[in-house]
Amino acid sequence: MPLLHFRFAPALPPRDPHDQVLASWSKAIDLFNSNLTKDETKKVDLTRFPRAEFMDFLSAANTAKESVERKRHTWRKSLQNVFWHINRYAVVGDIIVQHHAEYTSLVWGAFRFLLLFAVEEHNSSEELSKALETIIQIVFRAEEYAKLFSTPSTSSTDRVFESLHENLVRLFAEVLNFLIRTTRFFEKTTLSRFASAGMSPFSTKFQSILNRIEDYERNVEKNKSLLESEARKTQREYENGVWLEHADFETHLHELQQVHISGTCQWFLKSQLYLEWRDSILNFSAISSGTSNFLWIQGKPGCGKSVLASEIIRDLHSSGGSIALYVFCKHDDEGKNTLKSILRNLVFEMMEWSPLKEAFHRLVLNARLSEKSQYAQSIEFLWNIFTEMIGKTDVVHCIIDGLDECQSSESERASFLSRLTKIFNQRISGAKLAVISQLHLSESENHSNFWTKYFIEPSSIQDDIELLATTQIERSKVLKIHPEKDSLLEKLVLRSNGMILWTELMIKELEAGHWNIQNVLEKPPEGLFEMWRSILQRISHARFGTEKLSRTLQLVLAAARPLSHEELALGLAVAQGLRRHEDYDTRGDATAEGRLVVQELSPLLTSMQDNTVQLSHSSLKDYLFYQGAPPISRYFNFNEQDVHAQMSTVLIDYMSFLSFQATLTEQLRPKYFLLEYATRWLVYHSTRTGISTRVAERLVIFFGSVQGWKWLQRLSDVYGISFGQLQLLQSDMASWAPSSCFNDQSVYRVSNFLLILAQNRYETMKSLPNDDPSLLDSMDNLGTTFDHLGRWKEAVELQMQVVEIRKRVLGIEHPKTLDSMHSLALNFHHQARYKESEKLNMQILEIGTRVLGVEHPNTLNSMHNLALDFHEQARYKESEKLNTQILEISRRVLGVGHPKTLDSMHNLALDFHQQARYEESEKLNMQVLEISTRVLGVEHPNTLSSMHNLALDFHEQARYKESEKLNMQILEIKTRVLGVEHPNTLSSMHILAMDFHTQARYKESEKLNTQILEIRTKVQGAEHPHTLTTMSNLAWNYRELGRRNDAIELLEKVVDLRSKTIGPDHPLTLRSISRLNAWSST
Repeated sequence: MPLLHFRFAPALPPRDPHDQVLASWSKAIDLFNSNLTKDETKKVDLTRFPRAEFMDFLSAANTAKESVERKRHTWRKSLQNVFWHINRYAVVGDIIVQHHAEYTSLVWGAFRFLLLFAVEEHNSSEELSKALETIIQIVFRAEEYAKLFSTPSTSSTDRVFESLHENLVRLFAEVLNFLIRTTRFFEKTTLSRFASAGMSPFSTKFQSILNRIEDYERNVEKNKSLLESEARKTQREYENGVWLEHADFETHLHELQQVHISGTCQWFLKSQLYLEWRDSILNFSAISSGTSNFLWIQGKPGCGKSVLASEIIRDLHSSGGSIALYVFCKHDDEGKNTLKSILRNLVFEMMEWSPLKEAFHRLVLNARLSEKSQYAQSIEFLWNIFTEMIGKTDVVHCIIDGLDECQSSESERASFLSRLTKIFNQRISGAKLAVISQLHLSESENHSNFWTKYFIEPSSIQDDIELLATTQIERSKVLKIHPEKDSLLEKLVLRSNGMILWTELMIKELEAGHWNIQNVLEKPPEGLFEMWRSILQRISHARFGTEKLSRTLQLVLAAARPLSHEELALGLAVAQGLRRHEDYDTRGDATAEGRLVVQELSPLLTSMQDNTVQLSHSSLKDYLFYQGAPPISRYFNFNEQDVHAQMSTVLIDYMSFLSFQATLTEQLRPKYFLLEYATRWLVYHSTRTGISTRVAERLVIFFGSVQGWKWLQRLSDVYGISFGQLQLLQSDMASWAPSSCFNDQSVYRVSNFLLILAQNRYETMKSLPNDDPSLLDSMDNLGTTFDHLGRWKEAVELQMQVVEIRKRVLGIEHPKTLDSMHSLALNFHHQARYKESEKLNMQILEIGTRVLGVEHPNTLNSMHNLALDFHEQARYKESEKLNTQILEISRRVLGVGHPKTLDSMHNLALDFHQQARYEESEKLNMQVLEISTRVLGVEHPNTLSSMHNLALDFHEQARYKESEKLNMQILEIKTRVLGVEHPNTLSSMHILAMDFHTQARYKESEKLNTQILEIRTKVQGAEHPHTLTTMSNLAWNYRELGRRNDAIELLEKVVDLRSKTIGPDHPLTLRSISRLNAWSST
């Protein structure tokens, strides 16, 4: 048989996971042919196995085995009779042989020899059959591992990855060896097979191969476990990155370093000021010498600041010994143009590049679990993480480029820089910060005396401009042979006024033939604004279509993040009248149209390496929005509100396509290039249109359509936007709608789109059978919306139906059924129907304990909910018992510093508090506060909650001053961190108002409650239960201040609204009625 040749290309990476399996088998064939057999006749013949796959080899072995078994079946009974008789008379035969050996020994020996060989053949066949079954399982598992780990997840796993695939190849080679030997064994004639089994039984011929297969399998399992562990770690790192919403600065850095002209920026990199900043061991005393750890580099637009930043980063990387963090702020990217985005990205960079990467990832993971949100919400939380990271880092250099491109006020920027310098001063000499910006560092800003300031003078970079101009002219086929080349170079350097960007733009315009060299020599454009104006004037006469170019600029200007070429091209098509996706021609290169229009708008727009489109410089945006600029044409007169209106219209029209009435699978979504952007950023653009009835009208129509609620469903189900984040979007809409909507009904629909769309979804599904999953999901969604809006009565009605149907259709143990039961129990709890809530939570807990185990997070959550039911029924002993059990499990399983453990301690302290065991409650709350402050930071929500509970303990022990002091501290932090309208801030204001009231400081209490009521009415609505609680408290204030009529009038309003929203039988309603009767009769 001929030597087998490898059919696959081992040097190329596999195209898909299945190709990795084929590649491994082909390598196994090579290994078998070269190492495991030296006999040319025994090498694998691919003419028999054309696909070179396991099933081919297995099929050949099974076919040969089955052929033998069919033949054996015909003579097995006769042979068994012969062997039975031989065995029966074996003793007699042995005696005869002893007495008449000369006549019988040869015959009898032959019979016994045949019997031995037949038994060995039978045993070998049986063992081979069992071994084949074992090998099938081993190979199937191994092939799955080959598919699962077809490429290394990280560079750190390269060696393990190579070891896995090396062991897989060796495993497959030994399996091949085993299967080929098995096939040949069964293909032998009967006598040959008997002889082979007798001379070389299974234990001799096959067992050693099977042992090697099992050894390689164990090695593969070890490799798999290591790769799985690394994959979990990689997934955790990915999820941490998603939570931080980190941006890609590496691509931008690479692009800047590519355009850098060798020899430039040396005027700064070799300066004493920079070298001292980079290398010196500095402290506060060094400030007087004019050098510090903080470097502020200021330069005017277009002077090459970003390229300088990229070269500083390159120098820091080449110097070594330090972590180099860098952020490039971009005015046209929401992920790069806020102070919060700077901090998010600094945390991410520290987490990724620090030698303490593993520890920092754990730190972020704990923070992510604690905050319980998809994305990092609290900037204070990020400050706490970054502070801890810097405190554990020896040497770090941080570069922030383009701070002027952040959308922030001067006071916000000053506060940010003050905080940053304070954190960096932890390390004294080990943490260096450089900010590069157009902005001047004001002397009034906090810590401004810590900074060494450097202004980029035009004279400093004149040599760089000359080198740049010389290089680009020499690269130009047109300019390098022009007779006025030297004069042009001299004029460009002279008139650049320290602006590298101006020089680059002028050379591009000349090279493209848009400017006459003689005109440039006589009267070049003055400064960047004149340059942009001249380019726009040229473009306004372009053959491509001025209106289309104008729309392109509007979309790029408005974009919350850089648009891809596909997104831009599709957006333009919608703006020009496209109304069906089916009519959009995406044959060939889907980016072609986008690239063509960007080319027409060059050099205003730039195509980036990541396939996105951006303005070539932030100064262009300043010019386009500058109202004092002389008009060029009606197509290029822009203002910020108009470009957002254009983008909003495009996004609404696009998402109104009929194709978006269907539920799109994960595989289909990438086909709709603009869908992800449109879904995420619709509210952002709509609320930035100023007074725009056109956008408002379109929104009203959109919210009344199937596509409208499909948009909301995508936001939550596909893109993971929480209900809290959706409420913030709705709040933005509610602030914008009154000025733009044409009537009250439209204002209501736009301002309450969460409820409107949930109701629309339910109405659309009502015609389906009552057990249809889509109908049940819509009912569940509407119930959840009612719940979040405080309309618990309506929520319960829907959720009871959902629970009953899901129990019947899916079974009580199905996760969706349990979720529905949990939601229903929560609403029973909200309505003070604690017995019903308890009954449901008991069922959920019993199922969770039985199915998941008592230590599973879902089970612990069920125990927590049941404890709350006990607590609200004043069954504090039962609640205490359950919370003690939860705390014991949480400490053992999660650790004492885990957020869930701290929650358990908090709940147990509440039980102590309600039993008037204030000292025990105080002691436990002090522990929670100490751990939370140490682990999470003083401004973390959980820490503030601990302070709040401790303040309650002080309050109940009549330690009002201590309670007030703590509540004032909490309120100050929450107002600064979360904002005055955040529910947690309002809760602290409520407690502080209680303290004032208890101390008979009724005027202060009234003032605070009036403020709370105004905010709650605006944010949560006049009928929300929390708003009504505040109204009730304010009525108390009025009564204590002698304003009896005002108190009764306000309490009557509370009674009416509570009867309407939570029902006349709710304990809170009954309490209000009782109080009203008492007040009215006195």
